[in-house]
Amino acid sequence: MDDSFDQLVFSGGGIRCFWHGGFLSVFEEVHKLKPRRVSGASGGALSAAAWIGGREDDLRMLMSEAFRINDENFDRKRSNYTPHQEIYRAVVETTLDKEALERIAEGPEYQINLSCPPSGMPPRLSAVLYGMLYKVDQAWRGSPDLRFPRMAGLTVLRVDARKAARNGRLVDLICAAATIPPVFDIPEWEGDSVLDGGMFDKAPLPTPDNGRTLVLLTSRYRNLPQSDRSLYIQPSQAVAADKIDFTEVDKVADTWQQGINDARRWLADRESYG
Repeated sequence: MDDSFDQLVFSGGGIRCFWHGGFLSVFEEVHKLKPRRVSGASGGALSAAAWIGGREDDLRMLMSEAFRINDENFDRKRSNYTPHQEIYRAVVETTLDKEALERIAEGPEYQINLSCPPSGMPPRLSAVLYGMLYKVDQAWRGSPDLRFPRMAGLTVLRVDARKAARNGRLVDLICAAATIPPVFDIPEWEGDSVLDGGMFDKAPLPTPDNGRTLVLLTSRYRNLPQSDRSLYIQPSQAVAADKIDFTEVDKVADTWQQGINDARRWLADRESYG
């Protein structure tokens, strides 16, 4: 079977996205990926940037150090009573240094998804409404391809992340893509309020969508989209990390290690079946 992929998709999942890095560290020892297009939503937007920029290990070490220093998920001194937003931005800014940003700007097509509530809807109301619909959709349908938020008017904005890197806006874009109220304030992009891109689609395919696609998930789903040209790979079991727990250093390492173990198992299974 042809092991080349034209497209690579990083699903959302917050801290669970460290499974991506562990998986790819082993997978690429056997199958070097050279996709034409890359896409990501929520925490997967950062996974994609770290992979394109060659900073996966740096991201893991920096996030682990940040969690080691931070010992609570609540901070009454912050405007939103959590340290998450400041920690996330600091890690993103440090990880994506000048060299990494240049690699991203000159790399494959790279899209980041943002979710857009209807015009005129109060931002916090939209966050509550679509957050609830997201939870119901995940529990009811068990698929990364969400429907309930879309049926209620949520739309998607696909942003050219290479252009953002060239314009010095990539850090802002990645932070805007991964915001879960009330842990994060509701951001704006180009003057409009936006929500976490994973509320629209956990694993967004690029646009245009052409060629064979490798989709890396961070959670297990009962119902995966069926496609002859898309390969969905999910963790063998629920990963150790919690989506927004910014205190558990060991869970970052455990989630990365599970990615490694799952890649080894996946590659061995492929070899045994030819």
